[in-house]
Order: sequence, then C-alpha cells, then structure tokens
Amino acid sequence: MVKTPEQYFAEQNLDIAPVTSTELTLAEQAFVQKYLGIDALQNLPQLDPVPMVPGIGDTVTEDDLKKDTVTQSLRSRLAAMEQLQMVSFYIRGQIYLLPVIIIVEVLRYMPVTRLPMAPRYMAGVINLRGKVTPLLHLDALLTTEQRVRYTSQSCIIICGTNDMQIGLIFDKLHTMYLVDNSKINWNVETYLGAGSEFLCGMADINDHLHAIIDPELIVAKILED
Repeated sequence: MVKTPEQYFAEQNLDIAPVTSTELTLAEQAFVQKYLGIDALQNLPQLDPVPMVPGIGDTVTEDDLKKDTVTQSLRSRLAAMEQLQMVSFYIRGQIYLLPVIIIVEVLRYMPVTRLPMAPRYMAGVINLRGKVTPLLHLDALLTTEQRVRYTSQSCIIICGTNDMQIGLIFDKLHTMYLVDNSKINWNVETYLGAGSEFLCGMADINDHLHAIIDPELIVAKILED
C-alpha cells in the first residue's frame, strides 16, 4: 500500500535540526546583498512554525549520497541510486516530483517579507529558524501561468541545497512514490527542451511521465537574476 506523505514522514519521528552557525554561506551572502541588505536581514523576524509534515533528510545514508555531495550535482547523486523516494504534489493541476533526500520539511502558508526588486517568481523571504530562506512561486518557474498565487491554502516544501535553503510554493500534496532508477530518464532535455531549465529527470510511474524538480538549478537561477 502506498503511504501518504504525512504517514511516511510521521513515521520517521525526527526533529528539525537546529541551526548551529549564524554565518552566511557565499550564496546566502550574495542573495542578501542582491535582494535584501544586511540591515533588513537583521530585522527579519525569526519564524518557528509547526511543520505540516517533518523532513527526513537525516535518514539518508552516506552510501545513498555517494559521499561526495559537495562537488556532485543533485542529478549525479540521484542517478547513482538504485531507488528514489519521491514526494509528488500539484502545481496548477499538474503533478511534479521532488526527491525526499533534499526535503527539509513541509510547511503551511506563512507571511513573508516582500522584496520589491526581486523577480516575479520570488514571493519573498523569511528567517526560518535562523536560516535566510527565499520563497518561490513554482507555478511562475514551471508553467506559463501569468498570475502567481500565494494564499492561506498554499503549502511550502523547504529544500536544503549545498548553497542555500529555499522554499518552494505549491498547491497541495499528492502522494509518495518509490521509483526504480530504471524508470527515470535523466536526459530530461530530450523531452522538454528549453522547458527543462529547473528539472533533472522524468520518471515513468504507472505509464505516466512526471517531471523531477531540481532545487539546485533554482538556486542558480536566483543568484543569476
């Protein structure tokens, strides 16, 4: 029986790891300087919300990550694993996937600090338990939808990358999948061409193709714009 994301994450029974360092990474520094400013960062209220479902990143073994997580891309790490646990969710009625190993936690709607000079796909920024965390409209990044939305019904997947933590806004959770690597095509460009900018693969699940989002590529976009 396929478990729901809530059931799967709840069984892990993990607490969110506290932030042990107040130093910003190079990527966080670049983001703050570009969009926020140090003074504004210091005035951001620190949020400590109750997770919608807890994250499970700490359950990933060293073998799963193939040890060299700093120099390898997320796509390379995932492609080396025999099976991948995926969370599926809706964006404008379409199902997308995220690998569990990059998910920190799933949260409900929360207020954000708006960034007047930021691109349309950036909803704003929050201080999440001591980590500067931009929140991004996935519908603006992945679809041709012109109207972005962030309402009390929205959900947020917090993702941890080597560079910085980001929050991805989506409509609602769908389910969980354990996907054999043989069912994933990592040459996503062959399917979508230019539309694959923020994707790292396509998974064949029950004869339906679902795109796998790569948060590392989204972070790169944030720092480029």
